[in-house]
Amino acid sequence: MIDPQINEYILKLIPDRNEVLQRLEKEAKKEGIPNIQLQSIQFIKVLLQSIQPKNILEIGSAIGYSGIHMAEAAPMAQITTLEMDKKRAARAVQNFQEAGVSDRIELILGDAAETMPAIQDSFDFIFIDAAKGQYIKFLELSLKHCKRGTMIISDNVFFQGFVTKERDEVEPRFRSMINKLNQYNNLLANHPQLETSFVSIGDGLAISIYN
Repeated sequence: MIDPQINEYILKLIPDRNEVLQRLEKEAKKEGIPNIQLQSIQFIKVLLQSIQPKNILEIGSAIGYSGIHMAEAAPMAQITTLEMDKKRAARAVQNFQEAGVSDRIELILGDAAETMPAIQDSFDFIFIDAAKGQYIKFLELSLKHCKRGTMIISDNVFFQGFVTKERDEVEPRFRSMINKLNQYNNLLANHPQLETSFVSIGDGLAISIYN
């Protein structure tokens, strides 16, 4: 979403990650697993270090890449992460153990739209990074777990810039999802309980504060 040369410059400035995270970056690239972009998670880590949340909810674990990053940035936080893919969930659990953060991360297997209603806790920080076409549903469920000041981060809100294009300029397989993503962004921007800023980093982040 920014000049490619500036993007490369930013990447070079990001500190080296531990061995587990570097391995997951290679695996994701090789297997086409949608890890969050490095620039975005580095930005999120700065936010986490500034607010030091005690309870984090992650919607979309994948293989544990972002969860490990967040556990490192918020060492006092307990993290609940949700994943519906059994194989990825199993890998995430193993990666949490290898990274030494498994004692602070609980992975709940299943569709987040079905598992979230059973969660009783409220959270200081919520990270939404799962099926983009379900973001509105995830937000509705997330709001039930918010308290005043809860920060909600949504990833991929610009989705490769497709949100700015006309329908016939978007690949047919993405059209429904992009339409829903635009609806989601408008909902964030105008929601009476949220103050939201959209950040052009990585694939686009939305930062919302629950009031």
